Amino acid sequence: MRRPLAALALVVLAVALGGCAGLGTGLDVSVIPPDERTPAPAFRVDALDGSGEVALADYAGTPVVLNFWASWCEPCQREMPALVEFSKERPGVQVVGLAVTDVPSASRAFAREVGADFPLGVDRRGDTIAKFGATGLPATVFIDREGRVAGTAFGELTRQQFDGYAEKLEA
Repeated sequence: MRRPLAALALVVLAVALGGCAGLGTGLDVSVIPPDERTPAPAFRVDALDGSGEVALADYAGTPVVLNFWASWCEPCQREMPALVEFSKERPGVQVVGLAVTDVPSASRAFAREVGADFPLGVDRRGDTIAKFGATGLPATVFIDREGRVAGTAFGELTRQQFDGYAEKLEA
C-alpha cells in the first residue's frame, strides 16, 4: 500500500516542480498544418471578475490565443506583460486567459497589476487545461478561426513568438 502512495506523491511533486518551472521554452513548437488540426475542446468557465462566463464558443470565427496562467507562477508573471501588449496590438486575434488552480482574488489583483483587459476566466480545478493536454504553466494554445488547435506552447513565450503565431493564424 505504501508504494502506490509513494509513487503518486512523486508524480504530484514532479508536476508541481516542473509545471511552473518553465521547463519548455515554447521555442520549438510549430504550427500544425491546417489539414492535420483537430477541434479545440469546448469549455465554459466562470469569468474571473464574476460577470458571467467565458466560453470558447463565444469567439467562433476568430483566431484565439488561449493562455493558461496563475498569479503564483513566475514564468507566467514574466510572460503576461508580453501577452497584454500583444492583445492590445492584435485586434484580429482574441486573447483569452484562464487562471488555473489559483486563488481568484490573487488572480484578479495580478490581472489588474499587469493591465490584462482581455477576457479572463477561472479554471478552478484544472479541468480545462487538462482537456488541452497541458500539465504545467504557462501553457498557450493557438486556435484557428475554424476552432481547431493550430499549436500548443508549453512554457514562457516572448512577444515575438506571440506575433509569429498570430501571423500564421491570421493568414
